[in-house]
Amino acid sequence: MESEAAIRAALGAWRGREGPFAEAFGRTLAALEAGERARAIDLLLDLGEWGQARLAVLTWLLEWLDQLPQQATRTGACCEPLWRSLANVSERNADGQLLEVFWQGLARLRPPRSEPGVLPLVGVPILNGLAHLRRLVASLDVPIHTLAIVDQSGGRSDPNSQALRQALEDLVAEGLPGVGRVRLARPFGNAGVASAWNQILLAFPEASLALIVNHDVVFPSGVLARALAAMDGSRPQFMALLPGSRAFSAFLLTALAWDGVGLFDERFYPAYCEDLDYRDRLLANPAVERVDGSFAHAAMALSNPTGSRTLADEPGLALDNQRSFALNRLWYLYRQRGPGSQWSPAGAWRHRWLSQWS
Repeated sequence: MESEAAIRAALGAWRGREGPFAEAFGRTLAALEAGERARAIDLLLDLGEWGQARLAVLTWLLEWLDQLPQQATRTGACCEPLWRSLANVSERNADGQLLEVFWQGLARLRPPRSEPGVLPLVGVPILNGLAHLRRLVASLDVPIHTLAIVDQSGGRSDPNSQALRQALEDLVAEGLPGVGRVRLARPFGNAGVASAWNQILLAFPEASLALIVNHDVVFPSGVLARALAAMDGSRPQFMALLPGSRAFSAFLLTALAWDGVGLFDERFYPAYCEDLDYRDRLLANPAVERVDGSFAHAAMALSNPTGSRTLADEPGLALDNQRSFALNRLWYLYRQRGPGSQWSPAGAWRHRWLSQWS
């Protein structure tokens, strides 16, 4: 079985036999190196032996899934020759079952373990309010691997926006004590809250846990350490650090939670109702654990007595929000009750993590 001619000859003999010969043929393919095994399966397809090709790739897929560790590295989790063969066979056979086995099998993967006592990712969208952001970063009192800031001020030319952009660039260059790295993303303009949250999660899929927080929130001493200790990055979990309608002003979300529930709906633009939609989807998914964050609610509410300052700091934005908020409400109701209610993607984290380009 070291050449195409040998495989063709074996197939010619196999067509006239049954039972042990066919089993021996499968065992021979299984003994090949991954690249050769993929080429042999391609040849089976070219010869019209679709059933044999399907059996060969299914056998290989089940072997690979059985050996796939939960805590695999990204390199260790990848098997490109198998994936290519699986796609080729599924495409030729229009076989949904093979695809179901593959994607459900990936559910065993868990994110890379984070360093104990270190918050892997903190994400902050900001449109205005530099002074608020400075108070926020000063209140971060646990070690942080990555602080990711999405600057939504692109396209604005007023002095405050220019000062914000310069200050953020200085922050990236100078860094912060206790923060491994500061990363900055700058869309063309205000891409919206949901888009910023998605950018943060998608840009760092190696982070098993993320704290997403408004730029105008501050943390009382000890809250983050206690919240970090309560979360388990190897499980699908969500925790709100503020109560009620302010739950999404500061929340923790594991990679497995957004993998199961999906990303935030960017149709809610620029802000408001994206949190209600995600709350509904979290509640509808029994696999996601809602970790009790009530230990922080009183202290957080006392330290953050007012709601979002984005609109309060710019009355013109508050006027614009009247229009966008009405549209967002209509989209929220449509997502609940109309055809849009069928939209419920899953598997986004695993797909993103495995598909990264270097």
